[in-house]
Amino acid sequence: MIAIVDSFAWIEFLAGSEKEGLVREILAGAEVVVTPDIVLAEVARKLSRDGVSRAVVRRKVADISTLSQVTPISLEVAVGVYEAELELRTNAKSRGLSNPGLSDAVILTTARILHGKVLTGDPHFRGLPETTWLGS
Repeated sequence: MIAIVDSFAWIEFLAGSEKEGLVREILAGAEVVVTPDIVLAEVARKLSRDGVSRAVVRRKVADISTLSQVTPISLEVAVGVYEAELELRTNAKSRGLSNPGLSDAVILTTARILHGKVLTGDPHFRGLPETTWLGS
């Protein structure tokens, strides 16, 4: 399996939460671990908002870069975002959720292009065939 790791999964992993063991197990069993570059920015933003120092944020983002292949937003991803966003919006509306962010569409498009599974607990992805669900 190709694991596409989203911000939710990395934050759980880095925080050592109750889901860390599951994330670690899935990553260890994956053939390839991929992190879309926009996820690095989301993780850094979340850690900074939580009061983590710049040096620690830098180290944690570097750890993600070591543990996975960081992929840029390619032309193919950029073009595919439109369709992914439509599907995510429909899914969100049916579940009574707020609209998904751009990063969600980038992550889903990356998974589709690479034929991978998004490792997440973000409710915007719940029920999609490209999802490996971490939530409860």
